[in-house]
Amino acid sequence: MNSQTARKPDSKRSARSNKSNKYVKQTARFDARRDGKPIIFGWGGHLSHKEKIKFQQRATWAVAGLIGLLIVAVIVGTWINLNVITPGLPITSVNGHQIPQSDYRKLVAVRTELEEEKLNGPHGLNAQASSLKAQVDAEQKIIDTDTSKIDTLNKEIKSASSNTQRQQLNAQLASTKKDLTAAQTKHDQINSQYTNLEQNTIPDEQQLFTQSQVGNDSATYLQDDEIIREWLATQSAAVQAKVNPTATQVNQFIANLKANLPKGMTYSKFLSQDNISDSDVQTMSALLVRRNNMQSYLASLIKSPTYQVHVLSITASTQSAAQQLLNQLKKGADFGTLAKQKSVDATTASSGGDLGWLARGQLAQTDQSGVIDNWLFDPARYVGELSPVLDENGAYHIVKIVDIDPSRALDKTTLQSLQTNALTSWLFEQRALPNMKITAVNQNMLTDTSNMPPDLPSGAPATAVPGAPNPAAP
Repeated sequence: MNSQTARKPDSKRSARSNKSNKYVKQTARFDARRDGKPIIFGWGGHLSHKEKIKFQQRATWAVAGLIGLLIVAVIVGTWINLNVITPGLPITSVNGHQIPQSDYRKLVAVRTELEEEKLNGPHGLNAQASSLKAQVDAEQKIIDTDTSKIDTLNKEIKSASSNTQRQQLNAQLASTKKDLTAAQTKHDQINSQYTNLEQNTIPDEQQLFTQSQVGNDSATYLQDDEIIREWLATQSAAVQAKVNPTATQVNQFIANLKANLPKGMTYSKFLSQDNISDSDVQTMSALLVRRNNMQSYLASLIKSPTYQVHVLSITASTQSAAQQLLNQLKKGADFGTLAKQKSVDATTASSGGDLGWLARGQLAQTDQSGVIDNWLFDPARYVGELSPVLDENGAYHIVKIVDIDPSRALDKTTLQSLQTNALTSWLFEQRALPNMKITAVNQNMLTDTSNMPPDLPSGAPATAVPGAPNPAAP
């Protein structure tokens, strides 16, 4: 037996797969890294890259959204300011009742259209002038024809061959001369009306058709309407019914406005260009109708005979001077003598300050103030009574009641004047009452272009030179 040395079997390595191994190189995800760098104000260092991206995206959208909201807020705020806040700001007030700027703008728009119609409407002043001019020209043609006919008849009379023919021609001549005289008279009358319109009425109206005049009048009308409505609130239902406008009256007023629109203007165009609504026109029309009704009501109260007072007056230029005169009168100085010596009113000083007999409203018309009227026609007044110093438009008056007649006749001219100006005088008296508080009109709002209609002239046209052709003439 052969001895054999025991050998450890060769250790065999485990068989490897014939399939090649694929190695994938992996690194830590970048998104998950934390670099420790802050994002804003030292904050954010603990966030990973991915978290920082998300934060930045959200922050960007948040800022964009905030900016968008701010833009919307500015737009909405501007709109509210222009269309709600600013229009609602008071342009004036009466006894604490504020009159908003928006009402002023609406009334200016309506009154501008009415004034435009008064000048240029189908029945306006310029249309009337054109119609009169056509009538003047027609009469002139008749005059020219009759004149020519008269010349022809005179020639025929001279060459007439018989007395019968001459008599017939003379009869025609007399008739033609009569026609000529009538035509000339009619021509002169119509031409006088036409000339007055062209040289006086139309230019005067154009001087009033300006932003300043229409604006001031509109602000005054709004104050007046507040005064009227406050007064009406204390009156009987019967009086209120006479003054407050009815729906029929307002509708008729607007119908007249529509019927007299100038050529090329429509009601919808008027509303659009002046940025007002039909409801705005109705509201402002009601104001104007109420004003007209108040004038009619007050005029109906003025009759003859009526209550009158015989008055003496002294006028001083300063309050201290007036007070000194009043002190002298209280000590027994003669009123007439003192008036002749000291009164600064040249029209009455020579007569000893005698104003004569006065009905309520006469002084208000003359002085454009109701201060003296209110004192004189207070039911508590008595014959011989001396007034305190009365401040009227910067002049200082002292008046004395010489006599009172509760039923004295008025002459026709005075009666007509008092009736025509009934509302104006009444408003002067109301404004002069001691408890009446009216704030001054805001001049910035009064002239603000946003309150002015586009067709309202900023100023009046130049005054025509006498004898020069009128560019507005037809």
